[in-house]
Amino acid sequence: MIKKITKEYTMIKSFFSITVCFLLCTHISFSQTPVPEKKKDTIKQQSGINLDMLDGDMFDTGTEEITVVKNSTDEVETKKSFWKEYVFSPSRLGISYEFTYNFTDPTEVIKNRFAFRLEYSKFLFNNLFVQLDTKSFVFMDGDSRSRELIYFNNDDLEKANVGFGSITRNAFLQYSYKQSSIKVGIQTLAWGESDFAAVTDEINPFDYRDPLNLNIDELRLGQFMVGLNFYTSIGNFNTFFVPNARFNLFPKEGTRFFQDPFAGTDIVTQEVDNGKNSIEYGFRWKKAFEKSDVSLIVTSLIDNNLAQEQVNPNLVLLREKRFTTVGMSFNYAIGNLLIRGENAIKFPRTYNTASLELIERNAFDTSLGFEYGLNSTTTFTLELVNNHIIDWTEDIVGFPRNNFTAFFVVVKELMKNNLSLNYITMYNGPDTTFFNLLSGAYKLNDNMTISLDAIIPITNDEQSAFYQFRDQQHLAFKMQFLF
Repeated sequence: MIKKITKEYTMIKSFFSITVCFLLCTHISFSQTPVPEKKKDTIKQQSGINLDMLDGDMFDTGTEEITVVKNSTDEVETKKSFWKEYVFSPSRLGISYEFTYNFTDPTEVIKNRFAFRLEYSKFLFNNLFVQLDTKSFVFMDGDSRSRELIYFNNDDLEKANVGFGSITRNAFLQYSYKQSSIKVGIQTLAWGESDFAAVTDEINPFDYRDPLNLNIDELRLGQFMVGLNFYTSIGNFNTFFVPNARFNLFPKEGTRFFQDPFAGTDIVTQEVDNGKNSIEYGFRWKKAFEKSDVSLIVTSLIDNNLAQEQVNPNLVLLREKRFTTVGMSFNYAIGNLLIRGENAIKFPRTYNTASLELIERNAFDTSLGFEYGLNSTTTFTLELVNNHIIDWTEDIVGFPRNNFTAFFVVVKELMKNNLSLNYITMYNGPDTTFFNLLSGAYKLNDNMTISLDAIIPITNDEQSAFYQFRDQQHLAFKMQFLF
């Protein structure tokens, strides 16, 4: 065990030593002047002596020599300005470490990972904009997403409980012309107003590989799409096209929270090739008024979850199922109170029976939220969400006729907004579940932030989606550096 920890410590130490050396070398190389002042003075003195002693032809040559040195300096300065303006200034590098511990029996480490995030955004030629947001992870021993990997160390075959991963939420180009724009690349697109629920916000799939995460912005996965936007006096028109839909991500085999629904059986799953029918597209019209805005939304999407259909005792097919959404959303401000809501009818949605047969029903989802700013540092939020299945029958398993969720949030800023305290409590029924999150984040300076979260789910209902996490009560620490 000691040998194993020593190897991992050595690997991490070597990695960060290389990273620090690289950053230092980069900083030094771009902080030095291209031509030292002492060298410039030497050139001038030599040229002056030659001018007194040499004839006109040699004089001209001396003049040309000085000009060459000057142009060389300008060229280096230009290169330096290019790297600074187009590479370093628009870039931001973030390094973070997360450690999460389950403090109830059985106690265990949940997260033990490093993350490296690169963000880049730059306007080019006034009407071209490029943006990149990508993150890489190192899941170390004990992390719920670490897996036993085989690697070579000094030509010897080794095994270690470590894992690697990456996620890119945005990597696109946007071209703007007059009152329109086109955006091409990997994107996340959020058309809904809810902070916690996917009512009309189902365009992007979600990442469920880390349990007990309510941050929908962190869960959303980027996918390749083309977006067109038109801005007019009668409202903004937005469209998108996805040539090949992605799907929700769940814990992988070998990780701690992986669950095989067919464990102990001879059942094999097989994904059905949907050919060219995996495209997604949608349209939104949004109009802003003095203190409010309203949107109309129509989309044709592939369900983010593959439908499971058992065709024989040993084979389950995973099918892509299409549905249409017609919905609307709004925001309305009254003094310090903001009222927001959205609703959508979705047809048809696909559900399962106990024998994994498919049932199609229409669904109606709605949310209503109230956000009140008591003052500049205190905010209260209440959000109510209901998911209703039209013509529900008892043959549908895993989904009640009405799934109701209520969220209550308090946000408090202290110490000149350097300290942020957040409390979130959630109730879900009819499968009674409570979820509590208390978090605090302190900004030490412009580059460093530390945070501490307490995550406590409470449920005794076996039908609840949180039942498998009933014993998971986490204390999470995170440290983040931005450069």
